Amino acid sequence: MFELSRYVTFGQYVNNDSILARMDPRAKLVCAILLIVLVSFLNTFPVFFLCLIFCTILHLASRISIGYILRSLKPFFLFLIIAFIFEVLFYAPARAPHWIWHWWFLGLSWAGITASLLTMIRVIFLYYLATMLTFTTSLVDLTDGLESLVSPLQKLGIPVNALVMVLVIALKFVPIFVNEVERLMKAQAARGLHFDQGNLLQRISKMALLLIPLFVSGFQKVKVLNVAMEARCYGSHRGWHRTKLRALHYKRFDLFALALTIVVCILLITVNILTA
Repeated sequence: MFELSRYVTFGQYVNNDSILARMDPRAKLVCAILLIVLVSFLNTFPVFFLCLIFCTILHLASRISIGYILRSLKPFFLFLIIAFIFEVLFYAPARAPHWIWHWWFLGLSWAGITASLLTMIRVIFLYYLATMLTFTTSLVDLTDGLESLVSPLQKLGIPVNALVMVLVIALKFVPIFVNEVERLMKAQAARGLHFDQGNLLQRISKMALLLIPLFVSGFQKVKVLNVAMEARCYGSHRGWHRTKLRALHYKRFDLFALALTIVVCILLITVNILTA
């Protein structure tokens, strides 16, 4: 009940010195963006099977426990099931389907089941790719990589450094938020409050008791972060250019990974067209 950080692993960095962790963050970002955009448009089972093979190879290269990744799906499993049921019942096909069961505006058809399964598989792959990026990339590398990729936008007057920093901080705040909720729940349980007892409304009212201390703790952490960033001269003077402690350089494996990702994308697009 109170081990939220064990199941919500999104945004956590796993430093295991794997070949993916040693990759240039710009190469990882480009590969991840290409795959995420591509998976969003795939719509056949054979092409998703090829995605599974590629993700298996990706997982072996990351050297991260499969149980650690599967645990992160547990909080979203109920949401996926509910979304699957709603999409099946409210599926509106372009052509009249062969109904298995139909009543008023609710219906059950093989076309709806197939479309819902494809949507669920697509969401799982998208979550896996985004999670794998955060597992293998540290906060500093993610920030440096994003800044380098979008740095041409600075010529248009867009504050790239500030926007990237806000985005990365928001992403990495997820595990901090989860740990804080877990700490508050344990503190309330030590005072005799049982979150796993009572009906649904009673449990929701108990969870509402965490909102005020959670906001207070969040503002305190924001204040500490603000002081730390001011001490490092973030945003103190316009026109200043921050230098990097470690310069980014593409290596041979980074170029190989980019080329392999492009080949995989072309293969997936071809298979998706042929099997559509």
